[in-house]
Amino acid sequence: MNHPGWADAIRTYYEQKNQIWFQGGAGLSRMVASFRVHGCQEALLWYQRLARRRRTVLQSVTRVDTRRVRRQLTNGPGDPKSQKPASARLSTEKLWVDVLEHVQLLYRTGEDVGEERRIYPWRLALLPAGGTWRIVEERPLNDADRAVWGTSPQEQEGKSADRAPGWWRERWRKLFSFRRFDRLQVFKYAELWWDGYNPRFRAFRVDCTNFVSQCLWHGGFPMDPAERPEQGWWYAWKEGGEDRWSLSWAVSHSLYWYMVQKAREGKVRFVDLPQRLYVGDIILYDWNGDGTWQHAAVVVDFDPEGQPLVNAHTTASYHRLWDYGDSPAWTRETRYAFIHIEDG
Repeated sequence: MNHPGWADAIRTYYEQKNQIWFQGGAGLSRMVASFRVHGCQEALLWYQRLARRRRTVLQSVTRVDTRRVRRQLTNGPGDPKSQKPASARLSTEKLWVDVLEHVQLLYRTGEDVGEERRIYPWRLALLPAGGTWRIVEERPLNDADRAVWGTSPQEQEGKSADRAPGWWRERWRKLFSFRRFDRLQVFKYAELWWDGYNPRFRAFRVDCTNFVSQCLWHGGFPMDPAERPEQGWWYAWKEGGEDRWSLSWAVSHSLYWYMVQKAREGKVRFVDLPQRLYVGDIILYDWNGDGTWQHAAVVVDFDPEGQPLVNAHTTASYHRLWDYGDSPAWTRETRYAFIHIEDG
């Protein structure tokens, strides 16, 4: 299928979007109004967050990978709700293109230089316009959609599936109940897989808690096996069948209450300030302040002001400021749970 011009339209759009880091908020605001697409609003929030924290962008690099292209015929010039009779409506071609937008920012805070990266999976809708193509919609995708595309050889390079042998799966409680928590291993795992999916685990539509659980387990936080998914904290592999897992492994709200239980046992500690966390600790997020915990991230570094930087999935984030103040999910009622994992 040949669709001349659509790749150029996508490349031009993301090149223009990348320039907003040097045009300032006004330039980005004009772009949001011009394109009216979701991704520009995400970038505007990110820019505003950096400006509030007095961070100057030194370099911005955007790379776009096209993963899937689909063709659709619509009635009318891009308007499927046209009231004209079917015989009077023109058939218009519409393209749906799935892409990964990789954004890397280098910024300066005082005398220090930092780096932040994110990966946004988008589904773009394009319509023909005067011999070329025009982006009319930019829709965010989820982790499960992205995982279905598979991992490119470049992304897979240096990543090991490290598939657990059968004998280990039979003896995991005995072997790993006595491991000391190793923050360096949490850090290494979070740095390795922040932008991808370890094939030994299932990828979920909302993958943030699954990713955090993998990081904790890789650092030696022991699984807590149980027969029922409502109990314990565990992931179980099955040869030739469906893997099983506890709710606390993959759901932020369930992980919160599991950590409450572990705090009573002295295995973890809830602290009142993010600056009291260490690399390898985790943060849970209640976006609306209603007691429902909806997101999870793992601490991997600190900025010059002592604020934690986190890696996370769902929106794949690398060294993102812990508060998520530039996320569309953030509200003035957002609450945080700062959870320190005891080393013993």
